Amino acid sequence: MGKRGPAPAPTKLKILHGEKNADRFNDDEPEPAYNRIRMPDGLSIEVQSVWLSTVLELEAMGLAFSSDVEALRCFCEAVVQHKRACALLAKSSVLVKGQHGVLVKNPALQIQRDTAMTIRTFAQEFGLTPSARTSIRLNEAGAKAANPGGDNPYADTGS
Repeated sequence: MGKRGPAPAPTKLKILHGEKNADRFNDDEPEPAYNRIRMPDGLSIEVQSVWLSTVLELEAMGLAFSSDVEALRCFCEAVVQHKRACALLAKSSVLVKGQHGVLVKNPALQIQRDTAMTIRTFAQEFGLTPSARTSIRLNEAGAKAANPGGDNPYADTGS
């Protein structure tokens, strides 16, 4: 049986969300090296656009790490595929003629739903969901998050 409940949030994200209880921080959590995140080769122009805007947001929160490149690429590809499925659905019907002339659900609906779930999952992991944004307090933690290679991120978080 798998683990129950939501996956634990990274300590840095807990700090951004305003967590003050020091016993909820993982002191042994590995901290990825802070390197400027590089865009992978082979991305389409559309994916590059999503990449750049997403990396800007992650950098502003101090959550952009080179170790997350592949997960971020999956997120950006899903965003573009979702946009394409939406555009296709805007031009067509939700029901289309199937192989034997019978009306069937447009396959673009499944692509739209699957990519939306992928986007949501990765957005939660990166702290990019609306609920994550509303709970982040940049006034308290933003300076610490924007300087990931600098001072101790756990400073001033204990009791």
